[in-house]
Amino acid sequence: MSRDLSPRARVALYGLLCVLAVPFIFPTWWMVTSSVKPVSEIFAFPPSLIPTDVSFAAYRDVFTAQPFARQYFNSMYIAAVVTVGTMAVSAMAGYAFARIRFRGQNALFLVVLMGLLIPSEVTIVPLFQMFHGWGMIDTHWPLVLVPILGAPSVLATFIMRQFFITLPAELEDAARVDGATHVALQRLQRDRGTRSLAHLSAPRRGCGRACRCPATSRSRAAGGRRRPPAACAGSLRSPSS
Repeated sequence: MSRDLSPRARVALYGLLCVLAVPFIFPTWWMVTSSVKPVSEIFAFPPSLIPTDVSFAAYRDVFTAQPFARQYFNSMYIAAVVTVGTMAVSAMAGYAFARIRFRGQNALFLVVLMGLLIPSEVTIVPLFQMFHGWGMIDTHWPLVLVPILGAPSVLATFIMRQFFITLPAELEDAARVDGATHVALQRLQRDRGTRSLAHLSAPRRGCGRACRCPATSRSRAAGGRRRPPAACAGSLRSPSS
């Protein structure tokens, strides 16, 4: 669209965009510049957009007044532990509900899904009493166990169950004949799903612009149209070939 505009119209358009960007850029600029200004310069009138006396003492005072470094570290390591724990628990639970047949499987899965319907406000007092009885108050254990075994893990379990259902069961049957356990089968299906997603996201050989299969090369040399991906020899070739 901008290519069809005249030079004057293009300058007017860019000027209008710059004016409209000021309300969004100015608060960020004021916040950053105020962090390196002394207090007297922040409240001076008229205000200065560019600091005259740059000082980074405010950043040092922040970490001195409050243990922000420790708090940042706690947030990062708790988030990492919760992410890894949720993925591990949901992967195992999702595989069990998808592949392991046992009595009451669907009823138990329905009970697990009902955990998504319970508001978190209802569970605050029971959770506090439970962790108080376990002696975990003023520790990081509630911050780790509640997300891993709570509603976030329930949603992840549902997603992993649907993922394992879509994978072919014949591969598991062949691996089970060779003596694979449920742990090995779960790892096999997870790796297969990851590779399949990566294969789908990558461009197919022989059906893109860089197609080098013989049929397409001959067609280009003859000045003809390129064959569709379904007729391309490179797209029918297995990845191992």
